[in-house]
Amino acid sequence: MSVALSIAFTGLCALVADGNGTPGEVILVDAVGIGKVGGMTLPEHAPTLVVALRELVNPNSSSPTRVVVAGPGRGMWGGSGAREGPRGGTRAVDQIGIWDLRGSEVRIRAQGSEGTGLQLFRPSEAQTSWPHAPRHANDPAAWRDLRFIADMNVISGDGRIDPSLLTGNGEALGPLPQAVAARIHLDAGLLEGGLPSQELYREDLFEFRSDASGHAHRQAMTDTIRWTLQTGASALVIEIAPAGSGPIKRLLLAPSATPHQLFISNLPAENVPHSEDHSSSNDEKMAALHFGAYYKLLMNEPRDQPLPELWRTPHPRKGAGLMRPATCPGARFVRP
Repeated sequence: MSVALSIAFTGLCALVADGNGTPGEVILVDAVGIGKVGGMTLPEHAPTLVVALRELVNPNSSSPTRVVVAGPGRGMWGGSGAREGPRGGTRAVDQIGIWDLRGSEVRIRAQGSEGTGLQLFRPSEAQTSWPHAPRHANDPAAWRDLRFIADMNVISGDGRIDPSLLTGNGEALGPLPQAVAARIHLDAGLLEGGLPSQELYREDLFEFRSDASGHAHRQAMTDTIRWTLQTGASALVIEIAPAGSGPIKRLLLAPSATPHQLFISNLPAENVPHSEDHSSSNDEKMAALHFGAYYKLLMNEPRDQPLPELWRTPHPRKGAGLMRPATCPGARFVRP
């Protein structure tokens, strides 16, 4: 039996992947360490790994930061009430392990199997609607095109990341840079776009307008990056190692007929009061401001720094004035 793993990344995440089989990294950005953006200090974000403990062979020795119980309401796989989980059977509740990743290097090791290199999903014209939103906006398969993740090459003209933020030869070099909360290393598997976490934005187009040239780039965007690995390995081990030194936490995943599901997020640690009312426009302004942090990761920080703004909404907004979960779109970079 093979073992498969699927990780959904959300929040303030910088994806560094060239798509030529070489290793890639997902950098969880330190929102406070990055410094001021647009004259403001961003709220603290929480780099976190989440997995149901029943996915693990070693739940007792995996040392989660904390454990919570989910259910019988809406759980990790959607829906409500007791329902069938990925391993089959009806589950009214789940024990969910939460690991704080701050200051950590995370690696996924396949035991007894050689990697084939990291690949990017490249759709045919018939498989993607990019730059427009998918007609079937709630279908995860319609969002697989990685171009739904904002590309710094397209937006700023130079998407090369500051090399000091990366590791050398895939190995840690000591404490993480100030702008980096955690790094996840991807040596194999497939990267693709994922279904946007907020249904409200799945049919919208966003615009990045350049103040210098007046040029505007428009596209639909998702805030979810998905990585999948299908391997004949005897087991998969997720290692969470403090940068520099310290005890390593290991999460052991056994062979299974269905993929193990993990979530890695880097979202605001708490709701921060704003000077304006909590409305849809305010939420979108805050998400745009968070996007400005990515320009500080570039090897050459540009003077012109377009931020995403809603260009067109096909349907009237509903629920203005209500709090919604925070959303921070990710961004793509390339190595220098």
